[in-house]
Amino acid sequence: MINTSPDYSSETPTAHVATLEGLKAFYRNMDSASLSQLPDIYHSQTVLVDPVGRHEGLPALKHYFEQLLAQTEYCRFDIQQTLTQDDETVLFWRMIYAHPRLRKGQELTLDGTSHLRFSENRVIYQRDFYDMGAMLYEHIPLLGSVVRAVKSRLAP
Repeated sequence: MINTSPDYSSETPTAHVATLEGLKAFYRNMDSASLSQLPDIYHSQTVLVDPVGRHEGLPALKHYFEQLLAQTEYCRFDIQQTLTQDDETVLFWRMIYAHPRLRKGQELTLDGTSHLRFSENRVIYQRDFYDMGAMLYEHIPLLGSVVRAVKSRLAP
């Protein structure tokens, strides 16, 4: 059975509820200090795949987040909906971030989705889906106008 509410039913494995709540808290308040929580959320052999690349294992995941946080003024997520079935979850989220070289450091938002798989009550696989153009390319002065022009030509 698929659970579409933000609250979890008794059909969702209890251990996954705790892991999901930890994951949501981590992303809601993501900063360098919160990186110590990664082993509580992610399996030691975790794989995270997103438009930027593939990151395998906790050390690689920690390094990825360290680089992300070092390059942005802030980056946090609003988890808007959770769908869970057995050992898999889909999250619908909005990323709120500011990068000093994008739009003069103004706050930006990006909608995306994450597919999670669990093993041993930790996230062992995460695949993030989002529009890299909307996240980055559209905010680079010359490149942004080209990307927006191409998108407008593709729109009906």
